[in-house]
Amino acid sequence: MHRGTAAEQDAVIAMLDDQEATPEELAERVIPLLHAHLDAFPEAITEFKALTATGPTVYNQHNTGEGVFIGGDNHGGLTINHGGPTA
Repeated sequence: MHRGTAAEQDAVIAMLDDQEATPEELAERVIPLLHAHLDAFPEAITEFKALTATGPTVYNQHNTGEGVFIGGDNHGGLTINHGGPTA
């Protein structure tokens, strides 16, 4: 919603900043705003789709310095599977 004016952004924040509202109620409030925004700015559809992407998040990890690292210094990726097993 960064394309909106400061007043429009403040109005959206105020509408959604309701600690008593359920997630479903907040979704109902935001749906008309999203439709209006995507109608006015079709180029934002790609940005919106990127926000809804699911799957693992990949971080690069670099272990060096003091401490014990299994196998010595390790360089490479770290994959976090959101909602996956905790063990």
